[in-house]
Amino acid sequence: MHIGNNIKFLRMKNQFTQEQIAERLGVSYQAVSKWETNANTPDIALLPEIAALFHISIDALFSDDIESCITSCDENMKEIKDDGVIRIVQMRGTQILKVTPVLSPDQPPISIAFPLNCNDRTQYFKVEVFGHVISDSAINGDVCCHQSIECASINGDVCAQGDVKAYEITSYGKIICNQIKDCCHLQCPDITCTQNGKSET
Repeated sequence: MHIGNNIKFLRMKNQFTQEQIAERLGVSYQAVSKWETNANTPDIALLPEIAALFHISIDALFSDDIESCITSCDENMKEIKDDGVIRIVQMRGTQILKVTPVLSPDQPPISIAFPLNCNDRTQYFKVEVFGHVISDSAINGDVCCHQSIECASINGDVCAQGDVKAYEITSYGKIICNQIKDCCHLQCPDITCTQNGKSET
């Protein structure tokens, strides 16, 4: 484990000087120099700030092969487009987890609250879920769910490989879902259940 070597690699990759790193972290440039020569290590309280500065996980700071770790993270991020979609992703370190549709202790649900102004009907946004999500908020937009989602309501089209549970789902387009659980109000002109391949109106 050579955190100093990793900090030096990340600093040079991002074209920062030791002085710039020191200024952003509120330490002296001599401290940064000592980290990079492994004469000293950063205070544990600084680790989250250092990781955030380089847009990596704290785990990656301690990686034995930082270059491969960063490359792997970059490859994962390439799969995600800059298209305004709110994506909820489960990660372990820098690795995006391929979460199965079944809840388990290793793959627990993520509890999330969308900002209140996102639930205003004048704002429309899309949500894509990689994992298991529970939210008390409403989603005013389309939902693409790869595993499972439980929320107050959805006002938009739904496409789900996993399970969807909501008090109310209102769609003016299509709902294509593996299984809709405990939905009190369901309104949609075209509903397809992928379990039996039937389409209903």
